[in-house]
Amino acid sequence: MAWTNPRTWGVEQLLSADLNPHVRDNLNYLKANIGLDASVELTIAAGVVTKTKSYHSIDTQSDDATDDLDTINGGDEGDVLILRAENTARDVVLKHNTGNLQLAAGADFTLDSTEDTIMLIYDSANWLELSRSTNEV
Repeated sequence: MAWTNPRTWGVEQLLSADLNPHVRDNLNYLKANIGLDASVELTIAAGVVTKTKSYHSIDTQSDDATDDLDTINGGDEGDVLILRAENTARDVVLKHNTGNLQLAAGADFTLDSTEDTIMLIYDSANWLELSRSTNEV
């Protein structure tokens, strides 16, 4: 789903059949890409997850003790994504410069607590780190 540029209304009559789908589609876009409703869990499969919202919890494949996240599919240029660990007993290691992740300081980052977060922005090719937070509970 993509943002629809606002329609320029002229002298023609504005009908709800014209306006309602336009407003609905743009509201859905904003909710999916800006509104941070409850996180949706994504499970790593062969080092990959696919973004469906702007806020996700990430879990290891087969509930393994640790798993590497190399690639995040989905996203449009300028999308912001916040990730957190799904389970404190399972470590998710975001791998710098592997797949499409470019992390700060050129280093991997481990989500090893449900309180840990990382924020990324998509540049149409890679997810670039904006910030990270390591919080022990």
